[in-house]
Amino acid sequence: MTQIAQHNRMKIKPLPAVKCLLVLSWSLFFGFMFTGPASASGVGIAGTPINFGAVLDTVFMTPVDDTKESEFEVRAFELNIGAPVDPYFDLLVTLGWHEGEFELEEAWISAILPYNIKVQAGRELLPFGYLNRVHEHDFPQVDQPYVIEGLLTDHGLIGDGGHIEFLAPFLNPTLSLNVGIYDSIQHSVGRRIDGFPWVGRIQSFYQSPGGSHSLLTGASYLNSVSDKDPMEGRSMSDPRARGKVNYMAGIDIKYKWTPEGRTYRGLTLGGEYLYIDYDPYKEHDVYVPGLNVGHDKGFFAYAAWDFDRFWGIGYRYDNTDVLFSRLEDNAGIEAHSVYGEWRATEFSRLRLQYQYVDDELAGEKDNLVMVQGTFFIGWHPPHRF
Repeated sequence: MTQIAQHNRMKIKPLPAVKCLLVLSWSLFFGFMFTGPASASGVGIAGTPINFGAVLDTVFMTPVDDTKESEFEVRAFELNIGAPVDPYFDLLVTLGWHEGEFELEEAWISAILPYNIKVQAGRELLPFGYLNRVHEHDFPQVDQPYVIEGLLTDHGLIGDGGHIEFLAPFLNPTLSLNVGIYDSIQHSVGRRIDGFPWVGRIQSFYQSPGGSHSLLTGASYLNSVSDKDPMEGRSMSDPRARGKVNYMAGIDIKYKWTPEGRTYRGLTLGGEYLYIDYDPYKEHDVYVPGLNVGHDKGFFAYAAWDFDRFWGIGYRYDNTDVLFSRLEDNAGIEAHSVYGEWRATEFSRLRLQYQYVDDELAGEKDNLVMVQGTFFIGWHPPHRF
């Protein structure tokens, strides 16, 4: 677990254990009833497929210079259940086990409407940025970039509400627009987001003739109109009581080059920039008048090369503010990561990563080695570009 996660981790509201067991039991009951115990997918009452799958994500981390203790953790176990409800609706449910607790991570229903419009509602990962909608086991590196983990959350911005997506009728490049509104947002490491916040995202995707070059670009915005007291219902020790978010903005880009006829070989470049504007809680003991408290920002950029379907290498650079880093006048985190991965099949992946971290706020410099093992069984929702 990174320093940011140790300092800022606040749990997503967990689904009570009894409810989780009931949901899991009923899911397995209907799965076996319609698919048989040895199948990952089958046929439901309406003749639609019911898909089941699970993911196990494990991480071992050790310091090179003994500045910290080594640790091994089952970072996540996820159960995915997805199916077309009928010709009009699709359903997805994701239950996640993190640090000894089950959580309802996603549970949404979607529908495709005329005029290239898609509607989705329930509990979902917000359409903000690129990596926010990617689960931990699908990160491009072992750990999440510091700007995402430190300024957003370690599990993604998750909201109860919904969004509308419009795909413009352009063949190439495509252009999509997303607008969503939410009753509440699980914002686990930052300030308060209340008052029916809304999210907007515009995204473009281009693919060259022949498919060798692909480029995705996006811009996102989140606005919070809450007038609640940040301390309402919270103690002074709660990091979320230190202020409320006014707005967040971000831009992201991802490029892939694949030689013609070489599906598993190629270059990937990606990056994301994030800016958060907030009102600090002036009565909190960390507030110091006169300092530039009121916003955080940061970015990451990475490059990856796949030799073939089995082997790949990559590098990532992080540069981000630490939560409330203005208290130390521009203190932040800078990190360099190099990694390699081996994919035995599409259902298993091993990664080895070295990371150098310069934490100016803590006054520490760390050299970390991480080993990750990720394993899939059954069905898994399609990966994003």
